[in-house]
Amino acid sequence: MWLRRGLAVAALAAVLAVIGVVAGLPLLRDRSQQRLEQRAEREVTATAQLARARLLADPGAGESTLRQAAGSVAGVEVLTVRGDGPASAPAVRLVFRVRVTKTAASVFGWQRADASACFAQVVHAEAGPAALERLSCPD
Repeated sequence: MWLRRGLAVAALAAVLAVIGVVAGLPLLRDRSQQRLEQRAEREVTATAQLARARLLADPGAGESTLRQAAGSVAGVEVLTVRGDGPASAPAVRLVFRVRVTKTAASVFGWQRADASACFAQVVHAEAGPAALERLSCPD
């Protein structure tokens, strides 16, 4: 009698454990993927900030020098560079795309997250504050 009850309880526990694993694994995988995607987004922003710092390091540089400065950052693709502003306060406006791919090993195998965003930075000839603007990317 005790043996039957013990086996029944063990079988019920095993069934509940299997149901828990089957229901829980997809949730854990989704959460792990979400965290990887968030890390990729943070890296996109950090890379854009690095490109911004390189652009603002030499505000009096010409368009080609600024294009090279932004393009030297890994993951940055310069889309457009154009002179902007009045002649009394010349400026260069750069639009660039940042792409990041993150991979990570997990109990579910390799996971991958791709993130990209476009930004605009206006570099004035004179040093001063300049905001980094996030844009929607062209196709």
